[in-house]
Amino acid sequence: MQNTQTISKYRPWLIWGLAALFYFYEYFMQVSPNVMANDLMSAFNITGTQLGNLAAIYFYAYASMQIPVGLLLDRIGPRKLLTFAATLCVIGNVVFASATVLTQAEIGRLFIGLGSSFAVISCFKLVANWFPVKRFALLIGLTVMIGMLGAVFGEAPFAFMVDGIGWRGSMYVLAVAGAALAISMWIFIRDNPPIKQSSTSQAESTDISLELRHLWDALKGILRSSQNWLTAIYGGLMFAPTSAFGALWGVSFLMSRYGLSRPGAADMISLLFIGWAVGSPSFGAYSDHIGKRKPPMIIGSIGALIAMIFIIYIYLPTWTIYLALFLFGFFSSGFLASFSIIRENNPGNANATALGFMNTLNMVGGAVLQPLIGYVLDVNWRHQMFHGARLFTTHNYQMALTTLPVCIAISIFFWYFIKETFCRLKENR
Repeated sequence: MQNTQTISKYRPWLIWGLAALFYFYEYFMQVSPNVMANDLMSAFNITGTQLGNLAAIYFYAYASMQIPVGLLLDRIGPRKLLTFAATLCVIGNVVFASATVLTQAEIGRLFIGLGSSFAVISCFKLVANWFPVKRFALLIGLTVMIGMLGAVFGEAPFAFMVDGIGWRGSMYVLAVAGAALAISMWIFIRDNPPIKQSSTSQAESTDISLELRHLWDALKGILRSSQNWLTAIYGGLMFAPTSAFGALWGVSFLMSRYGLSRPGAADMISLLFIGWAVGSPSFGAYSDHIGKRKPPMIIGSIGALIAMIFIIYIYLPTWTIYLALFLFGFFSSGFLASFSIIRENNPGNANATALGFMNTLNMVGGAVLQPLIGYVLDVNWRHQMFHGARLFTTHNYQMALTTLPVCIAISIFFWYFIKETFCRLKENR
């Protein structure tokens, strides 16, 4: 009897933990081009714009899949989809590692983005299924903390791996890790607790066309809500600087600005994601404690804006750079309360679809900014090369990265029009 109770008590955490580990893996892959930027430009003889587009293909695939992923999760459930998603990532890593031309690398990156698109919404869906609503914001924070730790390992540790066995060998290692994760998720993850499982099975016996019509009606309701759009745009503007700076251009900027080695610059960027890892559960717990969602969002926006300005435009002592990057990540995570607003503004039977809609706009920001920054760099390039890759000056980077604080500043405008939900589901308000 004691064993049964123990399994019942810890099973939700095991299921959530495996899904969160896939999110860790997804984030590792998302930021990996940051430490391979010069290698990729040299290997495929490409410009800054082309590198930006190569990295952004991940975000195009990710963003385009978020609403379909939400619909699929509400219909099929996370277990099958997470296993399928991890398999896509394995295929993508193998294709990317073996690419000899840019098109092959783009196809590999496309598969990685498609597989990764299932990670965070599946995790949120499992949280909604296995945990009480009062823990939702905290578990979102813990989930993102684990994801950001993946980003930390995708910076300095991955840079050392790339220096040791090359970028191709490193991508093959990621493929093996993905295969092990896919097998584990298939074995251990279940979509619902046993009580919900029986009711879900009965629901699956209903007419599929009727269920799809209900999902379509729910999606239309989500898209018609101005509050959903305001919240999602705010989130996209707040997350875009992290995806552009932390996943592609940050390492190169710090190398140029401070004359650092690649592992040294990647080590600094790691502080950005450590800041996210600390801030995510902290802001989630703070939001749940005060019973409001908007205060963490505005605190995060203002703090991230100030930190980003210092990082880009002010030459800082070494320890201050680490602090500024940490604070940028910490305050940026305050926007995560907007995910709780999205959930609380939409019906429970469409929560994955609503969260998918929110995450779509998050990814669009990164998809647009990464190549845009590369384009601005190319326009101002002074035709200098280093080891087969274009060499950009610190001034070039500062001009291109000006888009980042601009995004955060605009997010504050949208925050003003978002309505507070007071941590209550729509039907309970």
